[in-house]
Amino acid sequence: MAKHRAVVIGAGRIGAGYQWADLEYTHAGAYQALRDRVELVGFIEPNEERAQSAKLRWHVPVYENIPIGIGALKPDVVSVCVQPEQQQRIFNQLFSGSGDGIEGVWCEKPFTVKDSCDRGISCLTMGTPIQVNYLRRGDTFHRGFLDDIGRPRRLVVYGKDDIHTRCHFEDLAKWWQASLDFRPFNGPCAYVLEYTAYDETYFFDNGGLRRPGDAMKAMLGNLLDHIDNGTPLWSPPYDNEKEVHIEL
Repeated sequence: MAKHRAVVIGAGRIGAGYQWADLEYTHAGAYQALRDRVELVGFIEPNEERAQSAKLRWHVPVYENIPIGIGALKPDVVSVCVQPEQQQRIFNQLFSGSGDGIEGVWCEKPFTVKDSCDRGISCLTMGTPIQVNYLRRGDTFHRGFLDDIGRPRRLVVYGKDDIHTRCHFEDLAKWWQASLDFRPFNGPCAYVLEYTAYDETYFFDNGGLRRPGDAMKAMLGNLLDHIDNGTPLWSPPYDNEKEVHIEL
């Protein structure tokens, strides 16, 4: 089977490892880890400093313009690693002609393409699979805990009340079908699971995420499995994703 060709749109911390991020904890690092199945062929990044950093670190070309970059690199997998408020514009450009041939999209959370974005929403109805990167769905610990213990009644979270922290636990509560009690806390993230049936609670520090790099690889692997074999996606966009978006 031929390798998939992958392009990352956005060469910041989660896309390319710019500044402080662990290289394994990036989209580019996940592509490198699964290089037997997929090849990172380039980035699209308008910021000159980030573009140069990605080019030097990953030894692939970086384009400033999406239509030109997609046309030149011809990917069949695209990562969208931009701020939530920029996603609508990116999807407009990807699916307005330049994205022909794209078989799958790996999009950073939260997925905020709204109904008003005609071209963006059309990608959902045209059969283009989208994996939203809610990492706990790909984390071995979280998947195993759910299988071993079952679904909790309530998820009590202590963490920063910002979109990048809270959306993960909005998703975890949806996945586990539990109620969510989010308690703003300006410190390390932690959460408690409450089980009525067992009259027990379980406490997790650091958001319960033990090896984010492994979860990144698992999420990418699941998207590739979906493209190749029709395996169900772990984290497709919600039908009501706009309700998950949290305004600051």
